[in-house]
Amino acid sequence: MGQQEVEITQLEARGTKGGIIILWDSSIWEGEVCEVGAYCITVRFLGKTQDFSWHLSGVYAPNNREEREEVWWELGAVRSLFNGPWVIAGDFNVIRFPSKKKNCTTTTKAMEDFSDFIEDMELEDPPLTGGTFTWRKADKHDIAARLDRFLFSEEWEISSKKIKQTIMPRITSDHNPLLLECGNWRGHYPILNSKIGGCKLRNSMKVKGWWNSESYTRRPDYILVCKLKALKVKLKEWSITVQGNLDLQKQSILNQLSDFVVTQDQICLFDDESFLRVVLTVELEEVEKREEAAWRQRERDRNAKFFHRTANCHKRYNNIDSFLINGAIVSEPAVITDQGGDHRFLPKPL
Repeated sequence: MGQQEVEITQLEARGTKGGIIILWDSSIWEGEVCEVGAYCITVRFLGKTQDFSWHLSGVYAPNNREEREEVWWELGAVRSLFNGPWVIAGDFNVIRFPSKKKNCTTTTKAMEDFSDFIEDMELEDPPLTGGTFTWRKADKHDIAARLDRFLFSEEWEISSKKIKQTIMPRITSDHNPLLLECGNWRGHYPILNSKIGGCKLRNSMKVKGWWNSESYTRRPDYILVCKLKALKVKLKEWSITVQGNLDLQKQSILNQLSDFVVTQDQICLFDDESFLRVVLTVELEEVEKREEAAWRQRERDRNAKFFHRTANCHKRYNNIDSFLINGAIVSEPAVITDQGGDHRFLPKPL
């Protein structure tokens, strides 16, 4: 989260009950845990830069229908403790409609219970953009369902504008992270087309295009030198704007992985597409390692600058104001010069 001041609260995992972690930027929000249950944790947020308060409940529901009924009871009890905007987020381990699970055609009692809870609590279930399912099992995604979601109260919908729930690319987990955007959001558009080979192919084609774009006349050795100089300038610009921009690289890879997820929800991937997805995952891990190394280097640079600035400041103001000569404190330069002899430094008087 960069330079933000992060605070955290959590509900520990116990047995088959999954854990929950909630993080927030304490420079913007003042968070207070107001309720902790067996399957959910609720935090009240008060804005530090605006007069706005709301509640967030994180949920990890069990897979058993009877135990899941306790979740509905817990959340109903939590809602009775406060009014105002309320957001619920988490893994509910249940779908609402048969269309939200692959090869499912039957409405079950668990689906009806979930829908009844949403209606009784007067919650909004926003549509999911960017994909259909949030959980997948097996390499070919033979089993997939929408188990994760955001729900919010009518007060939240009134206080927010342009609410959008988006599915994000998954890397190692079998669940996709979700993003709830409120306010002026921008659409996420893929930067590069994932259907045209890997990064090495794109980079080599880019260099070849730069090389052929430069045209010179005269001797062959002169042409070679000029092309190399022009290519050096292009590579330097590219390194600063694209290759050196880790955020841009990371977003590009995530967009391509997201395209694969959408495609795999509809049809099976070809072998070359599956291989490219693995390559992109490895590239993402490398970018994240470089991103962490760059962040640590920036921290070291900031610490070094602070150290040198402090040392220079001390050096600038260090001086000798007086000497102790023969048991007497002497500060006049002429007397010190005449006396000489054994002496020691005294600190500057405060």
